[in-house]
Amino acid sequence: MIQLSEQVNPDYIILVEDILSDVDFQSLEQYRQHISSNRLQHSINVSYLSWWLARKMNADERMAARAGLLHDFCMYDFYDPANACNESQLLHHPKVAAETSRSHFEISQIEYEAILTHMYPFGPRPLSKVGWIVSHADKMSAFSEMTHVRLGLNRRGRLIPLCGNCA
Repeated sequence: MIQLSEQVNPDYIILVEDILSDVDFQSLEQYRQHISSNRLQHSINVSYLSWWLARKMNADERMAARAGLLHDFCMYDFYDPANACNESQLLHHPKVAAETSRSHFEISQIEYEAILTHMYPFGPRPLSKVGWIVSHADKMSAFSEMTHVRLGLNRRGRLIPLCGNCA
């Protein structure tokens, strides 16, 4: 269960509340992501930053927020050798996230492609402004999580994850 602070802009919440309330999406909390976050926290960070950037850049805020939230919607541990496949997780997980997102939620082609291309330059090049925004927000969030610099919702208690070990 996710509890958002009243400091979170309600315009953002309206766009993503159906995803945030989804039980399968909430299960991302159990997977480690980078150094100081779990996959749920990382996804929310990417989403909020994507939404904010889209507002500043006159891009579609809804698509950016939702694609950012779903960009790592993979319900398996990337680091578990039992989940190894014939391709690197850098290339594999965007495909899984895009298909999982499509099967759980109604997403646009732009959102699907943004999820699929978020690992650029390791994977395919983004095809839209939203895709570029999500790709950049992912890298900015990953950097902050790996260096313990707080951005977006993970700052000053703006997101209150209901788990004991969340940073």
